Amino acid sequence: MEKRAKLTLKERQRQEREQFILQTAENVLMKKGYHHTSMDEIAANAGIAKGTLYLHFKSKDELVFALVEPKLYSFLNTVEEAKAYHGSSKEKLVFLIKKEMSGAFFQFVMKSYPDMASVFQGERGVQIQKVLSNIISGIIEIHEEGKAAKIFDSAIPTEMMANLFMNIFDPHVYSESVKNGKVSKDDFIRYVIKMYFQGIEK
Repeated sequence: MEKRAKLTLKERQRQEREQFILQTAENVLMKKGYHHTSMDEIAANAGIAKGTLYLHFKSKDELVFALVEPKLYSFLNTVEEAKAYHGSSKEKLVFLIKKEMSGAFFQFVMKSYPDMASVFQGERGVQIQKVLSNIISGIIEIHEEGKAAKIFDSAIPTEMMANLFMNIFDPHVYSESVKNGKVSKDDFIRYVIKMYFQGIEK
C-alpha cells in the first residue's frame, strides 16, 4: 500500500492556518449570518491581514463553500448511518430527522439562509448537486424499503416522498416556528415526524 507523502512544515502550517481561518469564519457567520459578515471582519477576528485571508480564499463565497461542503458530506454520512440502522424504515427516517436537525449542516444553513445562494453557483453548484443527489438516492432507498414492507403507501411516488422528506429540513419553516418562539425545537421535531408519516403510511 502506497504511503502518503508527509507534509512539509510549511504545508502543515498553511493547513493549520486555513483550519483556524475556517473555524473563525464559522464563529462569525453563526453569529451574524452570511449577508452581514465581511472578509474584513473574518480577517480581523482571525488576527491576520486581509491579504493573507485572500491568499487562502479568493472570495467569501469560496470560504463559505469550504465550510458547507464537509457539512453536506456529514449529512450524506448520516443518511448512510440511517440506511444501516437496525429498525424499520420508519425508524430509520426518524433517526435521520432527529440527528440532522441537530447536525452541523442544518444548523449552519439555517443561520445563513437565504443569503448564501451565490455560494452554490457554477462549478460549486455542480459539486453540491452531486452530493445532494446521493443524499436523495439514499432517502429514496429507505422509502422503497418501507413500501416493500407495506409500511408506506405504494400509491405515492417514492421520489415525491423523498423530496417532501427533504423539505423537512427547510430552514425557513424551522425559523418561522422555532426561532420565533412559536414551538420548542423538540415539539417541532415531534410535530414534523407526526405530520410526515401520517401522510405516507398505509
